[in-house]
Amino acid sequence: MSKGFYARLARQNLRKNIRSYGPFLLAAMLTVCMFFIILMLAVSPSLESMTGATTIQVVIRYGVIVVGLFAVIFLFYTNSFLIKRRKREFGLFNVLGLEKKHLAKVIGLETLYVALISMVLGIVLGVALTKLMLLAVAKLLRLPAPMGFFAGPRLILVVIGITAAFFGVIFLLIFLYSIRQVYVARPVELLQAEHAGEREPRAKWLLALVGAACLGAGYYIAVTTTDVIQAMFLFFVAVVLVIIGTYLLFTTGSVALLKLLKKNKRYYYKTRHFTAVSGMMYRMKQNAVGLANICILSTMVLVMVSGTSCLMLGMESSLTERYPYDVNISRANADTIALVKKAVGDAGIPAENETEYDYLTSAAYSVPGGLAVTRDYTLDTESSLADVMVICLEDYNRCTGQSMTLGPDEILLKVERTDYTADTLTLLDRTYTVKEQVEPMVKYGNMTANLTSTWYIVVSDRNELARVDAALSGAEGVTSSGQYRAGYYMCRFYGFDVPGHDGETALNARKAIREAWNKAAEDKSVDLSGSYEIRAWERQDFVSLYGSLFFLGMFLGLLFTMAAVLIIYYKQMSEGRDDRERFQIMQKVGLSRLEVKRTIHAQVLIVFFLPLVTAGVHTAFAFPILNRVLTLFNLMDQNFYMWCVIGSFGLFAALYAVVYALTARTYYRLVSA
Repeated sequence: MSKGFYARLARQNLRKNIRSYGPFLLAAMLTVCMFFIILMLAVSPSLESMTGATTIQVVIRYGVIVVGLFAVIFLFYTNSFLIKRRKREFGLFNVLGLEKKHLAKVIGLETLYVALISMVLGIVLGVALTKLMLLAVAKLLRLPAPMGFFAGPRLILVVIGITAAFFGVIFLLIFLYSIRQVYVARPVELLQAEHAGEREPRAKWLLALVGAACLGAGYYIAVTTTDVIQAMFLFFVAVVLVIIGTYLLFTTGSVALLKLLKKNKRYYYKTRHFTAVSGMMYRMKQNAVGLANICILSTMVLVMVSGTSCLMLGMESSLTERYPYDVNISRANADTIALVKKAVGDAGIPAENETEYDYLTSAAYSVPGGLAVTRDYTLDTESSLADVMVICLEDYNRCTGQSMTLGPDEILLKVERTDYTADTLTLLDRTYTVKEQVEPMVKYGNMTANLTSTWYIVVSDRNELARVDAALSGAEGVTSSGQYRAGYYMCRFYGFDVPGHDGETALNARKAIREAWNKAAEDKSVDLSGSYEIRAWERQDFVSLYGSLFFLGMFLGLLFTMAAVLIIYYKQMSEGRDDRERFQIMQKVGLSRLEVKRTIHAQVLIVFFLPLVTAGVHTAFAFPILNRVLTLFNLMDQNFYMWCVIGSFGLFAALYAVVYALTARTYYRLVSA
């Protein structure tokens, strides 16, 4: 062989197969670019100087892991399309005299060219876009835009090296996988590989039933899980079950369903149904895994985009839920609140919507019929942990504007993050009658920050509140060495707003309170207790967390959408080549060109949109458990999240339809060629 023969052959092969390799090159380049960008953001010193940098970087570093895992799976999977289509070409080279070791050289050079092109262009594009992305993050997080370049030359070279090494390993593994496909097959098998497996698929009923069971179990967990802590952990179990169920049902359940339709002679032996069922059966056999991948990717996009959009758009609502007043003084005593009032008054800051009440709060765990406030618990009771807040009716009516009445053994109740439907509730040594589950309740942000369920209990008067306090004091001695000792507090809350909810005025109030607080702590003139929280001061922490989650959701959503589009493109190409022969055969047996075109179009349309419809069903069943998880972020408005899901699905469906219209052109060009 002449010098440079294999290199020329590899370049010619890439040019000849540009329609197949072009989208793969583009996708690989964008994957490299996005990995470089998110890795650069994760280590950028510009992010480290921002407010809330720790939260932002933790979220983005998780994103690096997700993008890295995705890159491995995605590039391997899309490369499998290319290898399958080129096996016939490799078989022909083998028959014409090229040995398998020569084919390995050609494949190696092709992989090297693709790797170099995609990595060089991806890294160059990543370097160009990282500064823009950093500015976008700063804008999203409402922070000053960092000046100057985003990193020093040494850091950029380190990130380039990590990116090149990571994707170099991926392309090496792709090369090893590709030559394995060539080495294990005989030349005749390579020549026929593109058309291999055209026999009618068998219905695997057992796997179809397992798939249905996995999907049903995942749906059941998502719909029935009410405890928030359980929802946080069981969500991932449900995701795994739904993914397994989706793959099994697409690969086996769809064939089983089409087999049933085929056995129905009155349905099957009609021109339209005969061609549609047989054609879809063939498609399911060839493309079931691709359809399942599109469905899973679409579901991931919908869940991430809707969830993070809901967090970002509902951030102010969550902030107000957590900090109900511009200034919040919690777990304080009367002397501390008097100090705060004097400090604010001396600073000339008027207090509006003042709220003040006594309350008792304690850790507990829920048991059938009530709450146990023992100091001992084990890991098996952790899922039923609860936080309890008890106030008297007088404070409740004054703070909420209600005029409720209670008997000595009656209570008002409000429960969040779990359900309670019993008519009575046992607390410590006494059983109360639940007169009513009420809305609204006194505002207390600390309770909304808890991961556990929260129980607001209104008792009849201050004497009953004192009796509960005394009972808790008696329960305090029940503890064991090495186990958690829950605390309880009898204290006071004070909150107020500043005129116009002005952030600067609220920060001035914080400054006045802090100076008075620190001075009292130094000279010990006041028995200080509790803490103060200013909504305007805490806002940036919310923006950092919610904004970084939103950025990551949009970033990964774009990445997964790109993957779904590429899989759709290769799927259309694959089916177009197959349908070209079917298109001709069906006309030869008597069907008109119009009938054939309508039949194929109907099949493609049904199969193409099946993943989107299934993704919509997955998202609908995931809604209850995701709504529970979002309550951990103080998002209590279920209707708001529902509209975010509907909006995300509508936008994604529109994009999906556009992708279908564009890729369908490639399909029809191949069919009519």
